Amino acid sequence: MTTRKWPGDEQGEEAREGETLSGPSLEKTRISIRALTEPSRDPRVNWTSDLSSTSGGQLSVLGELTPEQDVEDAPYREPRALRVQREGVEELIVPLYPDRSYVFGRAPESTVVFPHDAVSRQHGRLSFREDHRWVYRDLNSRNHSFLGRSEVQVEGDERRHFQGIRASRDHVLEAGDVILLGNSRSRITLLEEVPHGLVAGPRSQQAGSPETLRLERAINVCARHHLPVFLLGKSGTGKTFIAREIHSRSQLEGNFVILNCGRLPQDTNALTSELLGHVKGAFTDAISRVGKLYSANRGTLFLDEVEFLPRLAQDFLIDVLEGTGSLAPLGAPADYREPPPRFRLISASKVPLQKTGLRPDLTQRLATGDVIILPTLEERREDIPNLVEAFLHRLKVEQQYDAELTSDAIAFLQKASWPGQIRELESTVRTVVAREVAHQSLEGIEHRRAVITLEAVKSYLLQRQVGFEGVEPSSVARATMTIPALPASVRKRPADLTREELQGALEKHQGNKTRAAQELGIAVNTLKARMKAFGLG
Repeated sequence: MTTRKWPGDEQGEEAREGETLSGPSLEKTRISIRALTEPSRDPRVNWTSDLSSTSGGQLSVLGELTPEQDVEDAPYREPRALRVQREGVEELIVPLYPDRSYVFGRAPESTVVFPHDAVSRQHGRLSFREDHRWVYRDLNSRNHSFLGRSEVQVEGDERRHFQGIRASRDHVLEAGDVILLGNSRSRITLLEEVPHGLVAGPRSQQAGSPETLRLERAINVCARHHLPVFLLGKSGTGKTFIAREIHSRSQLEGNFVILNCGRLPQDTNALTSELLGHVKGAFTDAISRVGKLYSANRGTLFLDEVEFLPRLAQDFLIDVLEGTGSLAPLGAPADYREPPPRFRLISASKVPLQKTGLRPDLTQRLATGDVIILPTLEERREDIPNLVEAFLHRLKVEQQYDAELTSDAIAFLQKASWPGQIRELESTVRTVVAREVAHQSLEGIEHRRAVITLEAVKSYLLQRQVGFEGVEPSSVARATMTIPALPASVRKRPADLTREELQGALEKHQGNKTRAAQELGIAVNTLKARMKAFGLG
């Protein structure tokens, strides 16, 4: 695994032989994550590797993982990414972030959609547990989930050699594990590193705006040092995305941990537990928990909405940065000693640091390194086509939505007002595509590329305006809101299409059969057959 050394690591090796270094320890903090959390790992024992066929032709699980037994104390191989393989779909690499959970299934709202019928609508979920382990939970799927290892090659039905995962219970996974969802054609492999250059993303045909090029260069500069970074920008401009990019390109060994400063508790004990963790028995029914500051050790701590950081949390943070004060978890014994965590610090705010009301010594530290001003979408309108392309690509590989926007629809988006910035633009694209796919499904013309027209975009944005502002729409606008944004001809079956409708679509698209077929909601071969029947060449 490629990692960057923290400044001073070389001296640290010598110091550990005899003398103690001043300042924060560069040792990888365990809090003793082993001693405090007492993590339980799913053992690879007590399995039966036999699956038998039932009379209905389905496989039933005879042996299952017995979830919480002690095993040898081997180092945990934390996964950093997923390799997703689905029948008939391009391979997908998904980076893993501890602050997210990942749902797999047939349902469109899943994080990654698996189109195979053997996969349930909500099949399984992968999430990061407080003991620093990635855990998979089968969501009572119909055809079950199966666990194996990537280095083990077998012939035939792999499910007969994999282990059945018990539903509704957490099972710890690590790099190299493979999950089968219902069958061998739908699989997830956990990777120890994100393969460079393999994360799914479109190759844009257009150059970015000057603002985007400057932003890209700033990210690459920040990835090459470990100084603090302060991100200033409006809500929705992509501050979290930029922070993740800096962390990912820095190739740090630790986690990317988000601390939403606006949601921190005000109670002292609760805040201590959130930031420093707590030991088992610290309060009634308490289990061990690692705090956010230690979770970020050797990685990146991202302070989102730092302007809302409570005063007590500011004090904690200063103690960590200076290597002073008591950083014991809640309920730890009086003689507890643990080196302060060491992490890369990235903070973000909608207002300049001097106007946040934070401790002056803290604001000085937050702004010590690089400061990146994120441009608004109004300042980079020429990037909107590239952004739309990226959103559509992501919808295709994750949700299996194959869609495109017409040129006049994209031009309209470039001129529209976006108070919610990139977040609002992405939400709009996702919504109009989902609505169009739903209309196609209602009309029985699924599995066709959805063409999002200007009328579809305007209809949705009008509904948003009415919903947000409470403006009473005109009678014309009200009609636009309630009529699906599909051409009237789409609602017809291919056999009901008239010569005039075919001829009109062909003339509109200057003889382009692919475009004409998309507008009519039929396959190109069907269009050719109907053209031949009507003698249209």
